[in-house]
Amino acid sequence: MLISNPFDNPLFLPTLYTAMGLLGGTLVVLLAIARLDIHQLRSSVLFLRWRVWACIAPVYALAILCGQLTTLALVSLLVYQGLREYCRVTNLPASYERVLVAFGLLAGLMAAFSVQAFRAVPPMLLVLGTLQPLVLHRRGDGVRHLAFAMLGWGYIAWFLAHLVLVYNYVEGGPGILLAAGMATALSDVGAFSIGKLFGRHKLAPRLSPNKTWEGVAGNVLGAYVGVWLMGFALPDRLHWLFLLVLPVIVAIGALWGDLLESAIKREFEVKDTGAWLTGFGGLLDRIDSLIVVAPLLFYSLTLLG
Repeated sequence: MLISNPFDNPLFLPTLYTAMGLLGGTLVVLLAIARLDIHQLRSSVLFLRWRVWACIAPVYALAILCGQLTTLALVSLLVYQGLREYCRVTNLPASYERVLVAFGLLAGLMAAFSVQAFRAVPPMLLVLGTLQPLVLHRRGDGVRHLAFAMLGWGYIAWFLAHLVLVYNYVEGGPGILLAAGMATALSDVGAFSIGKLFGRHKLAPRLSPNKTWEGVAGNVLGAYVGVWLMGFALPDRLHWLFLLVLPVIVAIGALWGDLLESAIKREFEVKDTGAWLTGFGGLLDRIDSLIVVAPLLFYSLTLLG
């Protein structure tokens, strides 16, 4: 359905109670850590991150529960801001940024139209994209800009558009997206928390010095907790298989996406992609896990049938 009333959706109340319980419970924990000192709580990084999650969660959930158009709108917003931050990180000229953002929004639209149209877009854009360095050849770095622009389109726009494919073409797609969103969020929280508390063994010291193997364990644990909390949203068919396999897909995608973004930022020697989200940096810093989870989710579910 293109647009629907979220309050009529059977997933609305269970999702609301789960999200409120989780956010409320973590706020109580943060208050305990701050020893009930409100001023200390407000200045803590953990509270700033909790506040961002408290804003992100309802936006993500409502977009999915309201129908196909709002899901497409959400993906388009993520693509738009993500590409703008990517262009700043990679120092793409304004002419390349405008074209990249415009064609980036095309990915979600084609995914909503049909799977065949979606698959036809990358080769068509690559062919058309080769014209840009030929036309804008003033500084002699057009081919380099084209390479990074195509990477940005595939990495952000094309990958994220798979969320639209899951919604439209996978049985139980909306519920799966709700569960995957929760799992991705908690996998990041688990990796951060366990890594901070118990991290000793470096995972990729040159690429991302703060990531540890203990954090990877927290990543997997968080993904399982997220999927099990949202188990009510998963399809009845192969329900047990979803409970076992979906967290693994999310954990792999979340770690992969995090490391990939770290590689891009290290290439250009930047710490954050922006300052859009207090406590996190840019939007791209927050959705880096979801970016890779999206295609892995769609193709894994397609294989499962």
